Amino acid sequence: MKPTHVGLIPDGMRRWADINGVTLAESYRRGSEKVVAILLALRRNHVQTVSVYNLSRANLARPAAELDAVFDASVYFFSTVLPASFDADEYTVRLHGDRSLLPRRYVDAAEALEHAASGDFHINILAAYDAHDELRAAHQRAQQHGCDIAAAFDIPDLDLVIRTTAEPLLSGFLPLQSQYAELVFLSTPLNELTPEHIDDLIAEHRRFPQRRGQ
Repeated sequence: MKPTHVGLIPDGMRRWADINGVTLAESYRRGSEKVVAILLALRRNHVQTVSVYNLSRANLARPAAELDAVFDASVYFFSTVLPASFDADEYTVRLHGDRSLLPRRYVDAAEALEHAASGDFHINILAAYDAHDELRAAHQRAQQHGCDIAAAFDIPDLDLVIRTTAEPLLSGFLPLQSQYAELVFLSTPLNELTPEHIDDLIAEHRRFPQRRGQ
């Protein structure tokens, strides 16, 4: 069974910078390009939705120099790499998380894509994201609309989650939506992944038992 919704936890950029003797800014910028290459590979494999973990709310406590590198690379991702790789009618972007905690330049770049892109390949970007906030918001929507809380989440259930480090942690990434997802933790860092790696992961997932708790 092919996955329709894939989660991506890009990781390992700090270690990659140290090993390769480059700056954090260079590593994160390369990482943003790699994320777009992965998105293109997933779309080619008929994935409909990809949720990308950019920053948790807890990550905002990192040193300012590292956060600046992340924010610079993210603005580059939103304003340059992503729109250069997809036509505006091919994809949509939605930012999830507490926008008030993010720099104005980051939010402006993300919102420009939210308004400009209008296709059927859905890209969720999680930044300043916290699962407790998401749960509270879903609870409020469920009360307002008189629906079950499971129907009130903005982001649907995941089929496959890929993290680009071997550490077997979700780090707060969409815990409810990941309940029955296949979890893959890679020894290959983000900055060395290729589209062929993604093709292989999708092929392996199609052989993965899809039991959904049964």
